[in-house]
Amino acid sequence: MLSRKHTYAQDPTPFADQNVDDLGDVSDEFQEAFFEALKQKGIENHELAIAALNECVAMEPNRAILYFERGKNYEALKKYDLAEDDFLKTLSLKPNQEPVLEALYEVYYKNRDYEKAEMIVKQLIPFDIQYKEDLARIYVATKRYDESLQLLDELDIAKGGDVYREQLRDRVYRLSGNKKGRTDAIEKKIAGNPTAEADYLKLIYLYSEQGETKKAYDTALKLKEINPEAEEVHLALYKLYLEDGKVADAVTSMKISLRSKKITPKAKHRVLNDFLLFANKNPEYEVQLEEAISIFDSQVTDSKIYQELANYYINKGIKHKALPYLKKALANDTENIDIIKSTLLLQIDTEAYTDAEKIAADALELYPSQPLLYLTYGVALNKQSKFKEAIEQLEVGIDYIIDNVKMESDFYQQLGDAYIGSGDATKGQQYLNKANALKAQNN
Repeated sequence: MLSRKHTYAQDPTPFADQNVDDLGDVSDEFQEAFFEALKQKGIENHELAIAALNECVAMEPNRAILYFERGKNYEALKKYDLAEDDFLKTLSLKPNQEPVLEALYEVYYKNRDYEKAEMIVKQLIPFDIQYKEDLARIYVATKRYDESLQLLDELDIAKGGDVYREQLRDRVYRLSGNKKGRTDAIEKKIAGNPTAEADYLKLIYLYSEQGETKKAYDTALKLKEINPEAEEVHLALYKLYLEDGKVADAVTSMKISLRSKKITPKAKHRVLNDFLLFANKNPEYEVQLEEAISIFDSQVTDSKIYQELANYYINKGIKHKALPYLKKALANDTENIDIIKSTLLLQIDTEAYTDAEKIAADALELYPSQPLLYLTYGVALNKQSKFKEAIEQLEVGIDYIIDNVKMESDFYQQLGDAYIGSGDATKGQQYLNKANALKAQNN
């Protein structure tokens, strides 16, 4: 159902399936066909349900419930024109029925016939003002944003605040581009309820988004006064402190944010990323960054974030600290070829040859035509004096190289080392000569 009115509905509808005992004096044949229709609809055999209802209509053509039930089956099959005809026929036989009007409204809305949908939903509002929400949604679809906001305000006054309506209101402001209107509305709400933390947080976000740093900062401080324990406020404060040069305060707010159980991992990632960029420009704060990373590391399970942390250390030239993060990234995304390659290359660089051997062997089962996997496998084996195994892998892998002189040279270099290590110095030197020739050509 499109309408949320059902969330609040209490009374059974006159056309609910459980009221089939109210058919009155009908033949056994009619009753059998009608119950068959309900059974088939229940198991989603809508075509068979329609066939059974057609039999009923032939016997009792003036029963509203038949057209209503058939219309619901047509709607399920997305035959909206036929569903509309049946719902209109139902209303002609039994006018002003809420469930029928609602079904008709939903058919129009799904079919994006907003003009007809608006006409029907206005007939539904006298049954329950909750339908104003549906009308507001139509106004959003037809870009009548001010009228939509007015209806949402009316509902808030009548029924109190609501998460869905807040989301719809946010969407209206976003679609209309009226950011000032959104901030004005939230400021007004705060004036009426100065302890509503969620509204302060929204306002801080909107001010920040609009570049109103001073207003965002002042709002965050007000929220901190209202509730010193409000952890979410530090999502705004850490960045505002950084921009204001209050680094010690920023670090404190950052740690509160990262340790918080209320703040989402995605938001924490933004916090850490901001401080990572700051530390890149201000290396004297790398110790604080390390502390932040250790706090965050115990909570994160996202391979992309692990890659970012690894890249930070790689760019700093601290490869031994990057490797654990690449291994964690690989553990969370075991078939990602880019992570596999990055991990292998870093393991070779850091002389973690045993680990590189295992990862390369496993990766080749998934990607048997990737030459870099054979090359790193061969390097790892050579470094462990497993020369014959290295030769086997390198001779298979070199056949997969396409237009890559540098990699071909590396293969010949490793084959030369492997043959020399295995006691065949003549063949080894031949490969080394090929490697040197390609290096000279590449230069």
